[in-house]
Amino acid sequence: MLIGIETPWRKKPEYQGGFLLDGGVHFIAGTRILLGQEAKPAALTAYTTLLQEHLPPVDTVDSVWRTKSGVSGTFSVSFGTTLSGSEYTVACEKGSVTITWVKGRSQVIVRLGEASEGNTSETEFVNEGSGVKVEVAAWAESIADGTPNPSQSPEQALADLEILEKMLKSGEGGGKVQSLQYQI
Repeated sequence: MLIGIETPWRKKPEYQGGFLLDGGVHFIAGTRILLGQEAKPAALTAYTTLLQEHLPPVDTVDSVWRTKSGVSGTFSVSFGTTLSGSEYTVACEKGSVTITWVKGRSQVIVRLGEASEGNTSETEFVNEGSGVKVEVAAWAESIADGTPNPSQSPEQALADLEILEKMLKSGEGGGKVQSLQYQI
């Protein structure tokens, strides 16, 4: 039985995106939810690389996204580094929010004002997991109830997939800007 990164479609270069496509799409979904409707992505540019030979065709993407309001930000994900966790940071004119996840522990840090002011609050979540169990549970619940979950609609999946495919295409094109058309 094949599990994890041992599945052929994640390891063979003829499948676009490989492990980055499989795992990265979840980080994109989280980022789109975090950004919300007012800051949905409109265009992007990206660079991709392969750091670990066993994760072809690429395992790392570094990208700049421009939102429909014109604000830009960075999105980076790598399955080829030695880091073992994830972090989201959104900085605004009135402060920032940072969400970290490392080995079953999540933490949310909200900072109001400048960092030097020390006005922060921290909340820790233990044993929350990476989110996959929650996604599967929500999917199963929608099947059992016969009520589709709007967060798991085909349109939402297409919006996530479009971003990842455009990042891969931009990376193949040396950072060529890609416009997004399926963001909802």
